[in-house]
Amino acid sequence: MKSIIINRMYAGEYLTRGIGGGEVINLLHSDDEVNYCFVSPYGMINPTYNDTVYAVIHTRLIESGCFEVIGISIIDEKNGQLIHPKGYKKEDRGLFATNELKEYIKSKPINYGGVPYIKENDKWPGITFKSKRLLYPKKQIFILDSLYSKNIYKEATSYKLIDKRFGNQPLLMYVDDEKYPLSYNCIIDMINNSELWEERIVKIDSVKVNNHYNFLSLINKEDDELSFSNMFSYFFSNYPELFVTLSKELLGHDIKNDFIIKREFHNIDLWIEDDKCVIVIENKIKSGINGVSSRHDFSEDGKVQSQLWKYYEIAKKYAEEKNKSYKLYLFVPNYNKLDLSKYKGSKKYRVIRYKDIYKFLLSQNITDKYYTDFCNALYKHTKDIPVDYSEIVMNYLIQQIQKQKK
Repeated sequence: MKSIIINRMYAGEYLTRGIGGGEVINLLHSDDEVNYCFVSPYGMINPTYNDTVYAVIHTRLIESGCFEVIGISIIDEKNGQLIHPKGYKKEDRGLFATNELKEYIKSKPINYGGVPYIKENDKWPGITFKSKRLLYPKKQIFILDSLYSKNIYKEATSYKLIDKRFGNQPLLMYVDDEKYPLSYNCIIDMINNSELWEERIVKIDSVKVNNHYNFLSLINKEDDELSFSNMFSYFFSNYPELFVTLSKELLGHDIKNDFIIKREFHNIDLWIEDDKCVIVIENKIKSGINGVSSRHDFSEDGKVQSQLWKYYEIAKKYAEEKNKSYKLYLFVPNYNKLDLSKYKGSKKYRVIRYKDIYKFLLSQNITDKYYTDFCNALYKHTKDIPVDYSEIVMNYLIQQIQKQKK
C-alpha cells in the first residue's frame, strides 16, 4: 500500500494566543538544506500507514470540501518517517516519538538559524517526516472533495478527488491507493505536473520579518474600503506624477499631470479626469458588487443589473457630452475573487489587483511621512487569503530563534 497525507495547516487555538505551531517548518529547509515536516495536531500518524507515505500535501482550508495546496513534501523512501510512536496513552506515544527524534539528532543535528529544533525537555514530537523534495506551487492550486460543486476561478488550477470526502474537523486525512485509488492517482498526476511546481531552498535566515504594522492597524480600519479610497485620492492628488506613472504602467493609459480627482462623484469611488479622458475607479476590499433596485432597472441577457452598469452609463454619457474618452477599472484585493461574469456591464471594466498596485507603489520614491504606512496597509490585501497565518507562525519561529540566541 502507498498513501498520501492531506495535512491541514494553520488551524488551532495557538494562532490567536501568540504562540507557534510545529507546522511552521513544513515550508522551510533546515540549516543543512533538508525539508522536515510536522503533521497536525501532535505530529503522529495512524500506525496503519507507517512507512507507506509517499507525500504530505500541505494545505489550508478555504471552505468545506475545498483546500488550497501551499506545498508538497515528497517523503524520502528510505527512513523518511522519523517516528513510530508506541504506547497506549497519547502522552506515552508522544514521549516515545520524541525520544526517537533525540536519538536521530545525535548523528544528524536539526538546526534552524543556528538553533537546535529538538530540545532536551521536549515531550511531544516536533517532526514527523524527512522529505527528499519540497514543491512550492507556482500559482494557486486547489483540491476538492467528491461533493464540492462550486466553480473555482479561472486563474487557479483545481483537482477533484471523486472518491474522497473531506471532513470538517480532521487536521489529517489519508488517501491510499487501495481505499481511494481514483483520488490517489489524481494527486499523483497533480504532483507529476511539473508546470505547477518549483523547487527552491528556503532557510529561516532568508526570511524577512515585517509585520507591516500601520496606522490602520492602530484604529482597526485595515479592511475599511472608505479609508483606502481616501488614501488613493490623497496620494494621487498630492503626487500627480505618481498617478500619471501608475496609469501608464498599470492601467495602460496616458493621462496629463493636470488631471482632477473627485471622490464619490455620482457615488463613484474615484472619478479622475483630464481634458481628454475620464477614468472611473471602483475600489472593492471585501464587498461585492452592489445590485440596482429592480424598480429602476431590469435584467437583460441574463445579467444582473448592478452599480457597474450604472457607473458605465454615467461615464459614457458624460464623456460623450464633453467629447472625451472613458476608461473603467476595479481595484480589488487578491483574495477577493469576484465573479463579474453575472453582472451586466462587467466587461467594460478591467480588474487591477492590489498586489500589482503594491509592487508599483514600492518602486516609487515618495517622501510623504505617511507613504510607508499607506504601502503597509495595502500589503494585507495582496494576499490570496484575508489573513495569512503562515507569516504569523513564521515570525513566531524567528522570534524564538532570536530569543534563544540571546
